[in-house]
Amino acid sequence: MSWDATALIAATGGVVWHLAPRAALPMLRRHGLLSTAALVRMFEVPEPDATRLLETNRDQFTPLHHPRHGTVELRRQQMWDSKLGPALAGSGTTPAQWRRHINGHVFFWLDPARLDGLAKADPKRPQVPLRIDLVRLLQRHETAALLTPINTGAVRHPRHRRSLADWHMLGAYADPRGRRPVELAIPWAVPDLAALVLDPWPQP
Repeated sequence: MSWDATALIAATGGVVWHLAPRAALPMLRRHGLLSTAALVRMFEVPEPDATRLLETNRDQFTPLHHPRHGTVELRRQQMWDSKLGPALAGSGTTPAQWRRHINGHVFFWLDPARLDGLAKADPKRPQVPLRIDLVRLLQRHETAALLTPINTGAVRHPRHRRSLADWHMLGAYADPRGRRPVELAIPWAVPDLAALVLDPWPQP
C-alpha cells in the first residue's frame, strides 16, 4: 500500500487521535497544537536552557512560564541515552539530534488503542482524547505530513532500533519490515487544532 492521503483516510475512517493534558486545553484552543520547539520559542526560553530542553531527555514534567502566555508543561520523555544510543546505532543520528527532531513535531495516533498506554503512563495527570478530522487535517498539512511505524518518542529497550529512515512522506511510505504506520507527525505546529476536532471542545 502506498499510504497516500486516500489510503490513510480509508484505513483510519478519516479519524486520528491526540491525547491532550486537560490542563493544556485552554492553550490548545488559543494557539493550537505546538511542538516542544515551538513552545520553547514562544515562551522565549533562553540559552542554554532551550538547547537542553530540546536535546536532552526530560526525566520530569517541565513547566515553562511567560508573562503573557502563562504556564505550560512539557511532557516527560522516555528517551534516555542508555537506551536511545544503542537503538540509533548505525543510523548516523545521535540521541541529541533524534530528540531535537522529535521535539520539532506534533503527533497523532492512527489507532485509538494506543492512547491507553500514554494515559496510563501518567495517571495523576488527567488527559483528554481528541478525535481529529483527518480529511481537514491533510487538506491543511498534507505536504508536510509524515508517517512512522513506531512510537518515535519512547524507547523502552535498546533493541527497539530506529532511524530517520523510519519517517516517510505521504505516498512514499515503504517500511522494509512491512510494518503499518502508527503515527502521523506534522512539523512544528497545527495552529488550527480547534477547527479540526470532531467533538465539542472539552471542558478544562
